Amino acid sequence: MTNLFFKPIALAVCLAGIKVGIGAPAIEKLFEQRVKSVVVVEFFVETEVDRRPLIVNGVVLDADGLILLPENSVPGWVPVDKLKEFKVYIPGDSEVFTAEYLGRDRSYSRHFVRVEESLIPHLTPIDEYKIGEPRLGQKIWGIGIAAKDLDFTPFFMRAEVSTVQPLPELIGFATYEIASPGSLVFSDDGDLIGWGSTPLNMERVLTIEGKRYKAYMTIPDQTSTFYTATEWIETIDSLPESPDSNDISFIGTVGLNALNDEVAEHMGLVDQSAISVSEILKDSPAAKAGLQERDIITSLDGEVFRRYVPRRVVVSYLEQQMMKRAIGDVMKLGVLRNGEPVELEVVIGSHPKLARQADRRYFETLGFTIREFVMTDRISLGMPSDDDEEPGVIVNFVKTNSNAYTAGVKSGDLIKEIEGEAVSSFDQVVEKLEALLQVDDRKDFVILVSRGSETSVLRISLD
Repeated sequence: MTNLFFKPIALAVCLAGIKVGIGAPAIEKLFEQRVKSVVVVEFFVETEVDRRPLIVNGVVLDADGLILLPENSVPGWVPVDKLKEFKVYIPGDSEVFTAEYLGRDRSYSRHFVRVEESLIPHLTPIDEYKIGEPRLGQKIWGIGIAAKDLDFTPFFMRAEVSTVQPLPELIGFATYEIASPGSLVFSDDGDLIGWGSTPLNMERVLTIEGKRYKAYMTIPDQTSTFYTATEWIETIDSLPESPDSNDISFIGTVGLNALNDEVAEHMGLVDQSAISVSEILKDSPAAKAGLQERDIITSLDGEVFRRYVPRRVVVSYLEQQMMKRAIGDVMKLGVLRNGEPVELEVVIGSHPKLARQADRRYFETLGFTIREFVMTDRISLGMPSDDDEEPGVIVNFVKTNSNAYTAGVKSGDLIKEIEGEAVSSFDQVVEKLEALLQVDDRKDFVILVSRGSETSVLRISLD
């Protein structure tokens, strides 16, 4: 393996080290050692018509080659069997190693892969480092990772800590970009300070032909924020039972919103956060516990919610606390209902089938994929949760220039009727479409789809 670190950036690293008063050989040695704790993972998402590559950074957790990837690494809608060919690269090296996808954790939806044994001796797990706590104004440095055509060459990044905020995870903010997302941040002593998080959208104003436009911009391969190691290390969850396991906790609340300061003050809730409940799903754990629409949740397990900035963070905190608990555990919620305090015990349930686990079928002749209707579809479409009937199937994919595409079918459509007959279940729709395709002299057929608040009748050609 060829280490490319020294060739393109050794001079830059040395100069950076001298500038901040650190001996160049010392910072160079620290960098060379700690870059072995970062890898690049490439894999493919297989769709009906192509294979799309995705590239993310990961960190080495242990001496057995376990790698942790950020929560947004794998699209949540992708079935596990459509994730193909996981490959691992050492930054600055073109050699390719294989890896196995293990799944995501239940609390934070971060992902795990395990590398092949031949790569393990070249890696350094993060448990070999001392954990440091970021301090305001502290000088820190991180590892950036270049693009694939540069062999993912690592480079040195430097900034200072500007603030640390609970969001609800404890997030460190640097004065400048400090690492690539999924890479690591260290102190000048080499202590592990943090893990690079998703880049922030930075608000900017563009002036075009004298007109001012508000724009939000990011540097996709660099970030100025990081999960602080003191908390992040403690939140690394256990491995899932299988890559497609669904052990996600669920209570059945929809439309949780943080109270703004004016409403909270009017209700006598001072120096704390609170959450209003918009909807409770039928027969859900929350419904069985007696939680009601328009209830105001003020505490969890006897502790009132702290005053978060921004206020919406309290919703993430409650959802995160739920996800940390095992199915069957009890959440004790303090609630204000019509101004009166109520204590409720919610038994954590198992999440209904996820979209990525739903049955699906691609009809190549028609050029579209249908998918089983699941609970999250009902929520996203704003449909009543107390309706027990399946309303149809979801169009999951439409191939460009196909018969379905020409007819106007769009991804996300809800198919409610075929040839004037109401359809509900996935199996029923598959049976009807297969029957239509077997009729030799049939030219077309008609479907009724719901799209938002509108319905449309679409004629799909069978030629």
